Amino acid sequence: MTRRLPPLHALRAFEAAARHLSFTRAATELFVTQGAVSRQVKALEDDIGQPLFRRLPRGLELTAAGRSLLSATGEAFDALARAATRLRANANEIRLKVPPTFGVRWLVPRLTRLHLAQRELRVQVTTTWRHDIDFEREEYDAGIQLGRGDWPGLAADLLQVEHLVPVCARALAEGDPPLLVPADLARHSLLHPTPDHEDWRIWLAAYPVDGVDPEGGQDFVTMEMAIAAAAAGYGVAIGAHELIREDLAAGRLVLPFGPRLAEGGGYYLVYPEERLREARFERFRSWLLAEAAADRAALRD
Repeated sequence: MTRRLPPLHALRAFEAAARHLSFTRAATELFVTQGAVSRQVKALEDDIGQPLFRRLPRGLELTAAGRSLLSATGEAFDALARAATRLRANANEIRLKVPPTFGVRWLVPRLTRLHLAQRELRVQVTTTWRHDIDFEREEYDAGIQLGRGDWPGLAADLLQVEHLVPVCARALAEGDPPLLVPADLARHSLLHPTPDHEDWRIWLAAYPVDGVDPEGGQDFVTMEMAIAAAAAGYGVAIGAHELIREDLAAGRLVLPFGPRLAEGGGYYLVYPEERLREARFERFRSWLLAEAAADRAALRD
């Protein structure tokens, strides 16, 4: 179907004039004369058949038609700008949004292997404690998100299942009062990796304990912060066993009740399906899934 579009130069002049409510400032932005902007807007009004501005003694005001057209052109120009940004970007760059703890403890240590295996690929990592991602508005190729694998309209590949377990400093576990059984949690501070307290609720549902309130304790906004507080002896954190192996091996943390694990969500690589048509993304995805599969196999062993 053939689109009957208004003149594109006229749309550009209109959009700038409508944002500034000034032909003069629009002309400055577009490096043209004020008369040129005025003529382009007049041509657009003739094409549409409706006035877009009211000329007032002290400036311009958009008509209802002008407001409607500004909304549509603004969204269209934003979409074009995003597309142009993507096309201008280096063909071998991957833009990835990840949770901070997973990024620091799992992804970043593996990027050296990616660099050695595929030197042409570059990964730009942005960390955020928010697990959501809006591919319509955010310039990412993919995100790593914690969830259950269900993101409508998006593809999702499992990287790692999260197994939650209480952790603390050895001095706290062996102190007075000690941490010998889960009921001892009632006498210590719970450290929450997120303000919703969901991780502790999951673990206490798997190992019910009288007198332990998952709503009490200290809130943090990342698991990394809660783990650091636990290592400092502040209280008992709930951590993902897969992400604290080095701390356990080094003795910075201990499992006061042994490996009593409760399955949380999973870390998934989430992306729009059309990314699979991009060779750079498919190379990165294949490498990442191979790393994740090797890590899961090592954990089973």
